[in-house]
Amino acid sequence: MSDSHLYTRLLLSKGHGYPLFHPQPFDDLPTTSREVGTQVGDVGIITPDGAFDVIFNICRPADDPANRFGVPTGFEQIELVPEDMASRPRYHRPGSDISNTKISKRRVDVDAGVDGNVFLPVTAGAVIEITASSQEAAVLFLPDGASRTDVRPLQQLRDYALEHARRWYEFVNGPLQRMVDSNDLYLVTGVDKCTSWSVAAIENHSQDGQISLRLKAAPVGGGRASYAWEWETSSSFADSGPRRGPGEDEFASNQTVFLRGFKVAIRPPSKPFQKKTTAASIVESDPSELLSRSGFIPFSRSPTASSSIFSRRSAPAGGESLSGGNDRASDGSVEYFPPRPRTYHPASAINARLLDLFPEHDVAVTHDDEWGSILNEVSSAFNDLPAILMRLKEDQKRALVTIPHSTSGQF
Repeated sequence: MSDSHLYTRLLLSKGHGYPLFHPQPFDDLPTTSREVGTQVGDVGIITPDGAFDVIFNICRPADDPANRFGVPTGFEQIELVPEDMASRPRYHRPGSDISNTKISKRRVDVDAGVDGNVFLPVTAGAVIEITASSQEAAVLFLPDGASRTDVRPLQQLRDYALEHARRWYEFVNGPLQRMVDSNDLYLVTGVDKCTSWSVAAIENHSQDGQISLRLKAAPVGGGRASYAWEWETSSSFADSGPRRGPGEDEFASNQTVFLRGFKVAIRPPSKPFQKKTTAASIVESDPSELLSRSGFIPFSRSPTASSSIFSRRSAPAGGESLSGGNDRASDGSVEYFPPRPRTYHPASAINARLLDLFPEHDVAVTHDDEWGSILNEVSSAFNDLPAILMRLKEDQKRALVTIPHSTSGQF
């Protein structure tokens, strides 16, 4: 299991949304987009390593730098006013932590500040010791706290996603050639952002069941006497940030630690489309079937339309198929499709199941709020989707997802 997958699985149950193992904006974003980080209205994908890759924004004009790749056919900007945004600048207090297990923090070099924030003061030689007793642990530290922003007219963004979903996939996999799975696009409706963070995800194999980590204050470049918290032992299971580029010292809260939004799925072309809109309930479905995923790339220019990485190998002895399908090429070689890394998300499985249950519809949209609070009630395990659905069956209101008719051309 990857570190980002472990981190996500363990922190989803905390109810803050989807946790990003890599909160830092992509380095190649336009300066105006890097300055603010992920925004409400961003449409993109959650990457397998735990970052958010923005493709376009529906709340910005078509010619805005945020839409540097262009916009889908039929694009219409959603214009929000300040009153549409619910903002809480001090939602997470300075010095707070979020973890799936109970942890202890101790300042090694000095006593903690009067406010109980072990991250203050930040001076040369400062060290924080973190301990826990757990077989698995995921932790997020927020030395400066974090803000929370959510859009209020949620239905407006839901309706927009339902109407434009197929055009989005046609744009992303057609002109942009991104090879995005038909269940992977994500529309952001809320974010938690901070100025500094440290994350770690650990599978504990020690006999005593104890986890021990240390954060230290490292000097920040730029000729100023300032420091930032970093892990004492650098490893793939832990990271700290931000790592700002030249001229970005003044960027404020552009590090996104949690996302909230709609997972948007469209149907593969194996079933007919019918023009109909309805509210579909998942309360009658089989919990075990929620684990299915489509693995289909809509509107792809590839003749395989597969969600696997293409490579070519010589045919094995006896001409056996490597992929189990009709994979022999005209030159006698074999087209082999090893699996792509996948990003697992409860809403993806729910969307896939909805489309299976209701073949007359071709788009499914599920918001994180519709399953997020249930995780904390039924299980701390991210992949316990049968338990999630059992809880959904007890709450009809949470189980309603609208699925509309087709709105653009064929795949």
